[in-house]
Amino acid sequence: MPEGPPVSPRVGLAIAAALSLAGCADTVRPVLGGLKIGPAAAGPFTYPMLLSEQLPFEYPADAWSRGVGGETLLKIHISTIGHVDSVYVARSSGDGVLDSAAVAGARRLRYRPARQGEEAVAVWGLLPVQYPMPEVAKPKDGSPR
Repeated sequence: MPEGPPVSPRVGLAIAAALSLAGCADTVRPVLGGLKIGPAAAGPFTYPMLLSEQLPFEYPADAWSRGVGGETLLKIHISTIGHVDSVYVARSSGDGVLDSAAVAGARRLRYRPARQGEEAVAVWGLLPVQYPMPEVAKPKDGSPR
């Protein structure tokens, strides 16, 4: 069988970009909201700082294939060494699979710990994790697939 013409690197990149824009559970990443810490005690307080721009959250393929998205609000405890050692779902996304994925991702986060003056302190915070709603292609006649 004859092969088609070779694809230039530029065309290959354009095809890859187009496929990535279509999105799938492997390419669409959850969005991490800002960590909210309650009022600090008196004196100089330094908030915890996320150590990596690479976030350990994944969009569950099961939720993606069902067209499910939403936001899970987590309550996390950041220890004096910057590890997330406790995670609770403060407000569910409405989907247990998304909530479980958010909890699993949060447990792998690492922070520069909060400080009260010169001393590292453990803190609780609220952390929203948003799973963008997947765009599911529907047939033109509106019938389910």
